[in-house]
Amino acid sequence: MLISALMVLFSIILAVIGTYLYRHQQQPFLLFNPTENPALQELLRIGGLAFILMAIIAFVIAWTHVIILICLILLLGCLSTTAILIGLLSFLPK
Repeated sequence: MLISALMVLFSIILAVIGTYLYRHQQQPFLLFNPTENPALQELLRIGGLAFILMAIIAFVIAWTHVIILICLILLLGCLSTTAILIGLLSFLPK
C-alpha cells in the first residue's frame, strides 16, 4: 500500500515538472531564454510532454501493484530526468 502512495507522489512530481517545462517554452526561466533559442524550446516541449506522459503512466501503474512495472517506470523517470538536465546544461550561458 505504501508503494502505491509513493508512486502517486512520484507521478505528481513528474506532472508538475513536466507542466513547468512545457509552459516555459515561450518565456524566460531561471538562466534560460527559450525565446532566443529554438533548440531549447524543442527540448522543453519534448521533455515536458515526456514527463506528463510518464506521470500518467506512473499513476496507472501505481494501482496495478506489479513490481516489475513499478521498477521500470521509476528507472525510466530517473533516466529521462537525467537526460533532460544534461540537455539543459548545454544551454547554460557561459
